[in-house]
Amino acid sequence: MTEKNNQEVEEILSDEVIKSYHKKRDNLSARKKDRFQEGMKIWTCFYRLNIHRFAMDYLQLNLYPFQMIILYLMNIMYSSCFICARGLSKSYTTAVFACCRAVLFPGQLILISCTTKEQSRNLVREKIGKELMKQSPMLRREIADIKVGTNETCVYFRNGSTIQAINASENTRGLRCHILVIDEYRMIQGGFDTLNSILKPFLNCVRIPKFKNNENSKYKNYPSEENKTIYLSSAWLGDHWSYDLYKEHREKMLKGEDWFTCNLPYQLSAHHGLLTKKRIDDIVSSENMSDMSFSMEFEALFYKTNDHSFFKPSDILPLRTLESAWYPPTTEEFIMSKNKDMSKRPYYLKPIVKDEMRVLSCDIALMDSKNGKNNDNAIFTFFRCLPKNENYIAEVLYQASYEGAKAKELALYIKRLYYDSQCEYIVLDVQGNGLSVLDELGEPTVDSERGETYPPLKAMNEDRYADRCGYANAQKCIYCVAGNQKLNHEIAIQLKTSFQNKTIKLLKNQMEAEDFIEGFEILPPQEQANKLLPYIQTSLMQNEIICLEYEIKQSYIKVYETGKNRKDRYSSLSYGNYFIRQQEKKLKKKKKSKSINLW
Repeated sequence: MTEKNNQEVEEILSDEVIKSYHKKRDNLSARKKDRFQEGMKIWTCFYRLNIHRFAMDYLQLNLYPFQMIILYLMNIMYSSCFICARGLSKSYTTAVFACCRAVLFPGQLILISCTTKEQSRNLVREKIGKELMKQSPMLRREIADIKVGTNETCVYFRNGSTIQAINASENTRGLRCHILVIDEYRMIQGGFDTLNSILKPFLNCVRIPKFKNNENSKYKNYPSEENKTIYLSSAWLGDHWSYDLYKEHREKMLKGEDWFTCNLPYQLSAHHGLLTKKRIDDIVSSENMSDMSFSMEFEALFYKTNDHSFFKPSDILPLRTLESAWYPPTTEEFIMSKNKDMSKRPYYLKPIVKDEMRVLSCDIALMDSKNGKNNDNAIFTFFRCLPKNENYIAEVLYQASYEGAKAKELALYIKRLYYDSQCEYIVLDVQGNGLSVLDELGEPTVDSERGETYPPLKAMNEDRYADRCGYANAQKCIYCVAGNQKLNHEIAIQLKTSFQNKTIKLLKNQMEAEDFIEGFEILPPQEQANKLLPYIQTSLMQNEIICLEYEIKQSYIKVYETGKNRKDRYSSLSYGNYFIRQQEKKLKKKKKSKSINLW
């Protein structure tokens, strides 16, 4: 190589490992301004096609390889769907993508639809306002203002671009955008109807660069950019509409269209140190983590029920409509309001209608006296039953689990819930250890923490159980359930029928609950967790019920759990529901009696 050629060759070192050689361009303008503008064109084109490089080179962000790939695919695909495991920095990656697009495309309108208002505020306030702006001085220069409030959550860029975070609702109709990012799309209320009637119409506009506005411009016929839709979610149930959308992306991707989807499991987080091995082991061994939940939330796999599943997701999901849970008082709350009239206590649940019935259903499990361990939890489910025609609409307002307790402790806990919620009936599983709890309920119970003594309670449906209580004047309010092949069959059938008739209502998902729990965002973390607990328990119960399988033995249906799954929440719910349906017979008699009198 000649000396002249040597001078024309520039050595570029990348990460001190990769060496590349290229010739200097010989067509550069002599004017510095022209060279600058030509360079801007080239680098802008390069970064618009390689958005991950822009995030690293210009914004100076450190990205993992999988984040680079996700950013690149988000940017070049017309529609993409990412199914992500928990703890995979999904919100962070979304925020990086939105900021890069906003800087590279002046006037870009970006909408990020989140499940709840609080999530949308957190994405803008925490991920962009605090995390990204702290990491990137160049991003701070690009952003003109950030507004986070009840009515507006938006990032304003100096070039006219905006990133607006919303939650999908009727109130958002009329908004427009060029990039639509739907976070946790499986949580959209209304499924495809909401998607097609509210969210997708946001994209009915195009970005028009200023150079196209001039009619005499040689770029006036420059093709418009295609708008983009990005779906992000954890995996969910295989017969849910979210799986159909995922499947649509997969099929179009395989046909070679510019659609893309992939599943990103927990191994990615573990490989890059986002999840430690100890943390993963804790998750896997958690008693509340079923095989189904782990498959969906961490392996990023949709869960499909099999032919042996007795309850289908379609039976349960439509029932999750309740927004307000009931919360039992803490010891401090009880003591502070002890001398007040019941109707003025903070935990008082005001009756909605006349003849309202309240039921506490208990599935009993005690600590094993030999090894101090127990495979099951004692589960308590509180129903508020509202009469409607000849049926009760059973609203499940609270559910709690109690592990490793003795009979006396469970009896105290049951009586607390019974009186705090002003229940009329207790449904009690008296198989096995349940009898010892029944005996404890039949005695006066001293509550040393509250300074209360609760009176004895006795069985109401069978003399052999009522006779175990030695107090003749004890209140008869305990409905005893002693399961056998025939009764378990009837209980399972009755619950299935109640699901199908929609005479049970359940609390909404915990992710939605953040929006309608008053003052949730200003509560301390521990109080936030306590407020979400009934909603989380409902989700655990939902997953537990869906995982149950069945077989037919001697003409009776037997519902059973598989693997490490449980059925204690199912038992508590189904026992309570069975009792409620028995009480409906009295409701029908009362209604018939009234109609006869009117005649």
